[in-house]
Amino acid sequence: MNKWLALSIVSLLLIPGQVQAELLGATVVARAGSQEVLDLSSCVRLCLDANEGLKAERLRMAEIRGKMDQAMATGLPTLDLVGDWSHSRSPAMALDSSFGGGDDIFGPPDGADPWFYDWLGGFGSLIPAPEDVPAQTFWTASLNMNWTINPVKVMGAMGAAKLGLQQQELAVLSAEHKTVENTLTAYFSIIKSADKILAVQSQLKSQRELLEIMKMRYDLGMATRLDTLQATVTLANLHPQLSIAKAGLENDGSRLNVLMGRSAYAPLQISNQQDIEHYSLDLDAALTIAQQRPDLEATALFVDILERNRQAQGAENLPYLTVGGAYGYMGRTADSLFDDGHDNWRASVALTVPIFDGMLNRGLVKETKARIRRTEAELTGRRLEVQVEVMETVANLNMAQGVLDAAKINLVRGQDVLDESLLMLQLGKINYLEVLVSEANRSQAQSNVIDARYQVLVLTAALKRSLGFSPLSPLTSIPGLVMEVTP
Repeated sequence: MNKWLALSIVSLLLIPGQVQAELLGATVVARAGSQEVLDLSSCVRLCLDANEGLKAERLRMAEIRGKMDQAMATGLPTLDLVGDWSHSRSPAMALDSSFGGGDDIFGPPDGADPWFYDWLGGFGSLIPAPEDVPAQTFWTASLNMNWTINPVKVMGAMGAAKLGLQQQELAVLSAEHKTVENTLTAYFSIIKSADKILAVQSQLKSQRELLEIMKMRYDLGMATRLDTLQATVTLANLHPQLSIAKAGLENDGSRLNVLMGRSAYAPLQISNQQDIEHYSLDLDAALTIAQQRPDLEATALFVDILERNRQAQGAENLPYLTVGGAYGYMGRTADSLFDDGHDNWRASVALTVPIFDGMLNRGLVKETKARIRRTEAELTGRRLEVQVEVMETVANLNMAQGVLDAAKINLVRGQDVLDESLLMLQLGKINYLEVLVSEANRSQAQSNVIDARYQVLVLTAALKRSLGFSPLSPLTSIPGLVMEVTP
């Protein structure tokens, strides 16, 4: 083990409260303890299964299917089987003068012979006195059907329900794309934090080498004690940066854990996947493609749904037919209910012509029309916002790709300058300050590479989502977007 590596290990062990996070080849340990290595697709799958907002969008599908069943019910007849038992007393016949009871209409004329009274008494006995009317029991069983026929209302309700299902499918797709984008952002943040740790460790390595050189120069009388002290202080200042970087890695791991529906403190280990897609993109094609993204299509469908609702509401003012029917049996006792001659039936057809409903339906239609106009205006504004979003994302992505290319070149140059500066410092041809500048330039170049790579990855995912595609889809799978492969 060489000298600088030994010093590095000792220095790390002396950092109080440091976060235990490390890079193991192509694997990043965000939170120690996990034996399972999750790749990008596994993280996305777990997030899609665990995201509560996405679950809510999916559950809305069941609600809309229920509404579709309700819409179908407006065009179907109702059929009821009714059994009834009643026991009642009604003196209506005895009290009605039409049947000889009450009001003495059938009373004898003045001066009538006695025999007439006897005859009238016999006739009047056919109608009992009200107080003599007995209670009666009836059993009935019937099958009743009712059907309101309003084709315009049925077509409007059914059409709105079908469009509602399509709209919700688009809403779920849009939510899935956003969830995938958030997952990719958290995933790449972990890798970025790991890269930051490596960058600080690289600085520590360089600074330790510099400190050893200054000690050697001091022993040879070529440097002052102040030079050695400055190198020691600079090295000590890097330790807090390493602690901060490792804490950031753990925090990013916690964030991804939560997205995947796990405890924030759960162990997490991911694979180091950073696939850069560097292509020339057709901006006009991107702006056209973005107009078909799921959330815009869902809003456009909502306008169509409102139109169907307005159609169904307007149908309330149109004439409609109501068909009714009943067939059943009646008896005084349960065992005589289905005897011959006890059956009864009824059939009816009614035409209803709405004339005036207090302007209620007119107000509903007027409200829906205004809502349609408002939604159309919002959709137009949203389409313009999407254009701005896509243009900004493409511009930022192109800028980040250019910065990444330049930063990679500068990092190579900065490392060469630092290596040469260390050698010249050993030979006494430059001073300590010039080496510090070289080391700072290399560190900044390395930081620029890390930040630019992260920005390219995140902006690429955001661009795919803004175009209506899954952030996991390759850019080349989006029709007409990629112009040519950048060498």
